[in-house]
Amino acid sequence: MTRKPINPDIGYELANPTGVSISPDGNLAVYGVSKPDTKSGKLNNSLWIKDIKDSGSAPRKLTSGTTDENPKFSSDASLIAFLRDDSKGKKQIWVLQMSGGEASMVTSLPESIRDFSWKPNSTGFAAVADVDPDYDGDTDYDEIQVIPVSRIRYRHDELRWRGNSVTQLFDVDIATKESKQLTFDDGDQGIPSWSPDGLKLAFISDAMPERDFHAGNEVKVLDLSSGKIDCWSKGLADACSANWLPDSNSLAVIGSEDFRLHSYYQGSVYILSPGSDPVRVTDDNVAPIGGSHPAKNGPPLFIDENGVILFAGQSGAESHIYEARIGACGQNKVVDLGGQLTACEFDDSHEQFACIYSTLERSPEVFQGTLSDNSIQMVSDLNSEYFLERIVGETDRFSLNRSGLDIESVLLYPAGFNPSKKYPLVVNIHGGPHGLFANSFDITRQLLSSNGYFVLAVNPRGTSTYGKDYMLPVLGDWGGEDYNDIMACLDHVCMQDYIDSERLAVTGYSYGGFMSSWVIGHTDRFKCAVIGAPVTNLASFYGTSDIGVNFGERQMGGTRTEIKKEYDFRSPLSYAENVSTPALLMHGDSDYRVPISQSEEYFVTLKRLGKIVEFVRFPGQNHGLMRTGNLKMRKEYLTRMLSWINKYTT
Repeated sequence: MTRKPINPDIGYELANPTGVSISPDGNLAVYGVSKPDTKSGKLNNSLWIKDIKDSGSAPRKLTSGTTDENPKFSSDASLIAFLRDDSKGKKQIWVLQMSGGEASMVTSLPESIRDFSWKPNSTGFAAVADVDPDYDGDTDYDEIQVIPVSRIRYRHDELRWRGNSVTQLFDVDIATKESKQLTFDDGDQGIPSWSPDGLKLAFISDAMPERDFHAGNEVKVLDLSSGKIDCWSKGLADACSANWLPDSNSLAVIGSEDFRLHSYYQGSVYILSPGSDPVRVTDDNVAPIGGSHPAKNGPPLFIDENGVILFAGQSGAESHIYEARIGACGQNKVVDLGGQLTACEFDDSHEQFACIYSTLERSPEVFQGTLSDNSIQMVSDLNSEYFLERIVGETDRFSLNRSGLDIESVLLYPAGFNPSKKYPLVVNIHGGPHGLFANSFDITRQLLSSNGYFVLAVNPRGTSTYGKDYMLPVLGDWGGEDYNDIMACLDHVCMQDYIDSERLAVTGYSYGGFMSSWVIGHTDRFKCAVIGAPVTNLASFYGTSDIGVNFGERQMGGTRTEIKKEYDFRSPLSYAENVSTPALLMHGDSDYRVPISQSEEYFVTLKRLGKIVEFVRFPGQNHGLMRTGNLKMRKEYLTRMLSWINKYTT
């Protein structure tokens, strides 16, 4: 069979898993599947189920909806709960009996439910949904209204317009279908976890003083009988998940003691007990995979009666399953994977698990595994036909030591590589700056490889999951040593005879867009640049981004008024006069995280200076354009990226 190259239509071709849950007895896995609809450019989501004890059985479709996601087994395995849109387009909790029948809607909250957690007795849930304290139920939103703003955090790129809304927790009863609000503090409450005895509810909360200016989360515990809420995480600067120990008296959480290190990126596992200081039980060699409150949840931690904690963790570019022990500090790898985990759940015996897993050569699929034999088997098989017909590039990893740090990179080879020929190369730069090029399938890199390019993807200092000492140096040094790391790795690769160092391009998105625009202001060695959603002016980013203040101050080391010169010095806009590289700017016009004005400023400045520059706007797309955006828009982005690079490197 002659294999075809990957092309910009890939978004219309691949299905993706959207969540996975394993039954308590380890016999069944239920998972969400997101399939592209070529007509609407949207994704249809349904639930599937697989008997994982019967390796010969095929998965079967469980629901007929088009918006079904986030499935979870009840503790007695008699029910599956999931999220589905109601008639108003709001996500509600639906319940499906394993014995048969149609799913029924349990909640009818005015705003979409973002997440939920089963009660231990399977009678209901703790649900997470927005509450607007200003909504009186009578406002006619069809009429034009003024929009007063009284806080900095009045919008969120993924959650969209928020105003004074915050997420709160609700007690949901399946039998009565009633929902009772449990929390009322002015802040986002989420990622709920019931104590095994059902008497307490732990959750993550950012309802703290100065939440407008500083990013941080606490672990709070609600006593159901008294209604009293206590903070259990004093001593931690941030936390992103909480799970109970079997005795219902202590919690295992993913957190950080350093306000500069968000626990979502570089946390550790801690044990929390009321009235005690946090006790750290994992070291800095592994970053446990957690959630990003209030937008995303991570895999839960699992703790047994012997004090063993199982968790999914990231060490550099590789994901594995680890165990830690209460009373010790460190962790052991128990399942050697090497790709990237995005979800993982264990059965009650902590022997079987189901996960969502991706490799460099294959997009995410649902897998099930067994701890005792360190094995995994694919369950979902969503895209075998696609990959059977496509060319997937081969990958090498290498490390280069700079100033005491081992800088790791991925080098993807062009399709049909012949070492006697010379090939152009594209430097791909990740976001963040604390993002990561993991051992996972990457559409941008594979598209370029299929079309005859080497692709260099560097994890420079500032990248998370390599430890605190690797991540922190980027703070206050955007475009400094991280830029030098990238260029040093490029120099190293260009020593090979099959790399044409006269045909280089650079591309990146978000912080990768910042770095791409920084690069072309500091060197002319690239033939072209494709710059996605870049930060180009840190001073205006500070006042227009949904995270401009809390993120900008932590990254730059002070407020805009305190260190205005530093904000200017670190802005690619300040070096626009130096640019001689043809630049293509692409940006969603509904981006709150990096507002489109960042590209507008850079485009106008370059254009006025007579530089070669084009600017493409993507209507209705937020910062997650290339992950969750409209399929047509994603195809346009990839098509224009490839066309621009082809134009200037061939």
